Amino acid sequence: MEKGLTEKTVVFYDGDCGLCQRSIAFLYQADKKHKLLFAPLNGDAYNSLFSEPARMDTVRVYSKGKTFEKSRAFIELGSMLGGFYYGLFLLKIIPAFIRDFVYDEVAKRRKSFTCLWLPKDERFLK
Repeated sequence: MEKGLTEKTVVFYDGDCGLCQRSIAFLYQADKKHKLLFAPLNGDAYNSLFSEPARMDTVRVYSKGKTFEKSRAFIELGSMLGGFYYGLFLLKIIPAFIRDFVYDEVAKRRKSFTCLWLPKDERFLK
């Protein structure tokens, strides 16, 4: 594991999912201050932080010892990116069970989206 990884914010995603890859590509571009690292859910970085197997149907954000999944992960990412993206915080007014129901319905269909290849640089962990 990279030194100090536990102090970073890492976005774990399904690397075989077109929608997930597009979402990560968007976050990569939006993250102008390079606050985020990105790693696949089935990679070494995930295994070095978590003992339980990854659920491949959800995004997982690890930040300063806390873990966020599904809709809560996107709310946290918006807060971290700031600016316009901070508006995702408004999603908190919708009950979590409704937000996560919508998230789960999209996740069921996520593999039908086309693939996208992400750039390779030091912000993408194995």
